[in-house]
Amino acid sequence: MFALNGFTFGLKNLTVSFEREMKSKDMSAQSSGTQEAEQGDKAATLNVSGMIAFHDIHKLGRLQTMSSAKDSKGNRMVYTIVEEMANAFKIKKVRFSGRFSATQQENMMAWKVSFQLKESNSVAEQKEARQKEQTKAKPAENPRLQQSLQKNKRQTGQTKAKPVQDSHFQQSLQQNKEATR
Repeated sequence: MFALNGFTFGLKNLTVSFEREMKSKDMSAQSSGTQEAEQGDKAATLNVSGMIAFHDIHKLGRLQTMSSAKDSKGNRMVYTIVEEMANAFKIKKVRFSGRFSATQQENMMAWKVSFQLKESNSVAEQKEARQKEQTKAKPAENPRLQQSLQKNKRQTGQTKAKPVQDSHFQQSLQQNKEATR
């Protein structure tokens, strides 16, 4: 069974293949080393193909409309997928990516459709976001920030204006008060 947002397309001879790129970069420069820098797991891609009967032309139209739909920000729409392979790889949300094609198959009275769906908000992406959130330094946990704040507090405490305690000045003020009475 294949469905997007609960809508089924009556796909016969359904074929779904899974791909995921594990990105890395060669760190050996011009040596014969085998070290690589991990660059993360990229979103999975599902390659889907199947047949839609001629009498289900409205389903073909619906599939094509969904493939080109965009949200208010101009991004491709994200759909909830129901499909065995997607379920096996824990893919829940997808968007259309790459090519969408429909070819008339006269001898079978059907259209052969093929398209790609790319995983949206992947498990790897969610893990990475959680790790970033957990490793983000909080002000209370940042020792350098705390030291700097304490140092500033001490310095500003030492440079506050102190009351004048000059006895000659105070005597002059007292004499001026008495003279003006």
